[in-house]
Amino acid sequence: MYPDQMYPDVVWQRQRQRGSALVMALFVIVLMSALILFLGRQLISSSIAVSYEVQGNRAFNAAQSGLQAGLVQLFPLTGTGSCAAVSTNISFTTAGLNGCSATLSCQQVQNPDNSSRPLYALQSEGRCLAGEISTSRVVRMEAY
Repeated sequence: MYPDQMYPDVVWQRQRQRGSALVMALFVIVLMSALILFLGRQLISSSIAVSYEVQGNRAFNAAQSGLQAGLVQLFPLTGTGSCAAVSTNISFTTAGLNGCSATLSCQQVQNPDNSSRPLYALQSEGRCLAGEISTSRVVRMEAY
């Protein structure tokens, strides 16, 4: 007597389960594909966020550099300066700030501590453009 003849229920169950491995394999493939797609989108999103962060730091540094250039123009080593001496637009060509610019504004305001000493309010807006990513940062300071 053959084993199939001794256990007819086992043969019937084996025949009933023949397609289940295929269904499980398809389920695993779909599940892994969805996981890979999700992780890929997360990676792209993270990469874009890092790009904006880097560009934001470059824009901040451009704004800071614009303020420093404005201070040099406002308070020259020889003589006295005024807001009229401050240039309003600066374009950077150095390696770290290439593609960035700073827009300066200067305003003489009332000095609350000493009305005879002028107080200057400087504002610098740094802008950086790299591909489709454009960022800007504004830095403001007062000096006398």
